[in-house]
Amino acid sequence: MRNTTCCGLMSLLFACLLPLPVLGEKPSFVFSDAGKPSGLLPAAEGIRGHAAAWGDVDNNGYPDLFVGTFHDSGSKPGMLLRNDHGHFELDPQTILRTSGSGSGALFVDLTNDGNLDLFVANCVNRKEGVRANPSRLFRNDGGGKFTDVTQESGTCPEGYAGRGVAALDYDGDGLLDLLTCEQYYSPKVQRGPVLYHNLGEMRFEDVSKKAGLPVGMGGLGVAAADVNGDTIPDIFLTSGSGEHRLLLGSKEGVFHEAPGTREVFQWNLEDPEDSPAGVAIGDINRDQLPDIVIGHHFSSPWKSPAPVRLYLNRGVTDGVPKFEEITAAAGLKPLQMKAPHVEIQDFDNDGWPDIYVSIVKFKEDRPYPIIYQNRGNQSGDPKFEVTGWDVNDFPTKEDLAVKRSGAFFDKLIADHSIMYMAPGPSADYDRDGNLDLFLPNWWIESPSLLLKNETPGGNWLDVTAEGTGPTNRMGIGTKVNVYTAGQLGKPEGLIGSKEISIGYGYCSGQEAVAHFGLGEAESVDVEIVLPHDRGRVTKEGVGVNRRAAIRKP
Repeated sequence: MRNTTCCGLMSLLFACLLPLPVLGEKPSFVFSDAGKPSGLLPAAEGIRGHAAAWGDVDNNGYPDLFVGTFHDSGSKPGMLLRNDHGHFELDPQTILRTSGSGSGALFVDLTNDGNLDLFVANCVNRKEGVRANPSRLFRNDGGGKFTDVTQESGTCPEGYAGRGVAALDYDGDGLLDLLTCEQYYSPKVQRGPVLYHNLGEMRFEDVSKKAGLPVGMGGLGVAAADVNGDTIPDIFLTSGSGEHRLLLGSKEGVFHEAPGTREVFQWNLEDPEDSPAGVAIGDINRDQLPDIVIGHHFSSPWKSPAPVRLYLNRGVTDGVPKFEEITAAAGLKPLQMKAPHVEIQDFDNDGWPDIYVSIVKFKEDRPYPIIYQNRGNQSGDPKFEVTGWDVNDFPTKEDLAVKRSGAFFDKLIADHSIMYMAPGPSADYDRDGNLDLFLPNWWIESPSLLLKNETPGGNWLDVTAEGTGPTNRMGIGTKVNVYTAGQLGKPEGLIGSKEISIGYGYCSGQEAVAHFGLGEAESVDVEIVLPHDRGRVTKEGVGVNRRAAIRKP
């Protein structure tokens, strides 16, 4: 049952959690395949899915789903699936049956009218035919009725090989801007990452160069969040060459590379087909310092398994954050599959954020998404245990004997043992307080997956923010801190810290909500920090198991 409570901007409803023991037995994650029961299938069958985004386009309280596809080689075009209380139906609007190499999607309110617009990134990689179709932008005129505004928007240049897309208000004018990235291989990178400044009325200007972005850098992942605590959004860009960039925002709207971080985030890639992919930013160890996780799109990971990488934020000095890679020390074991999509979310609602990658193992006809389960802090650093993955039965000697990646994946499709999907955004699609997963399948022979989270867990709280005036209506960039009741503002009482953001991971779009697992806590204290230094709000004794909206009076 959906229970929504609205509060004044400077008041709100939220909930917190009691810290659970760092060690000891914790239940494994439990998911079921809800594709057919929810009505998502058969619509999402027979596709080469490479983009997915959640967002409530008709404001009925439940997130709808857009799926972007590579509309060739027999695949269906892109599609919008409407969600009515956890049941999906294919939307009949033909303009949303997008054709092209759909490689990213995002629902975002670009006009502050309370209606989510839709951006679809197409990865142009051929001169003719479907794959030459540029990206698309659709305006939501209310109730989920869309109009194509691609041509006049200025956001969809010809020949741009778009991948990920994120939203941020980089200059603090109250309008959300768009950040895109361009893949690093064939054809040659045209522009690299692009920052589109929102001019209003669905018109945008490319300000990449004057804003300080590394023009011409190819990469597969973008994310925007405040990593140094100045309430101004920063940008992280993954690079096809492994030379990632962390760019710090400023009041002037100009980004500068964080000193010393390029060396920390450097990946030394031996195989030219190996590539870093998606990126997620979030507070892993509950110290109110955002950490960074990067996924990979390696060519043959079953031969040389590699983990996703975790970089812990060690603190900020003179506005510059210091990061340290702790992948191995944190227990992030190597994965034998591509792991392009990553998210930092609490999937068992125990209060400790887990790390999820878009890989699913099947055993006895049950899906097991691969999640590094957070076991809490030890000596100040987090520890993880991988779940859903039995390293003893994969890869087999037969798997290792497969020389070509295409033949290898054909074998996995045939035996239905394990799959990786490019995107895989999380969302609570049925509003039961557990984060579920949608994984569009690239292989036409296999259906996409909607995985319903049935993991036993604690209490929870979802927080949304509605801004007015100089704060964007979606509340993107708002930071939410949750404390044990009676310990508001005390570092030792911090239960979780999360920024409301969308467009992270890989080719994925999320809802503009901060999800908190709360363990056994039945009330908490909450602090809200508004973007661009526009103040903070506190609320003590907040209840649990609800979606809480913050509204400015």
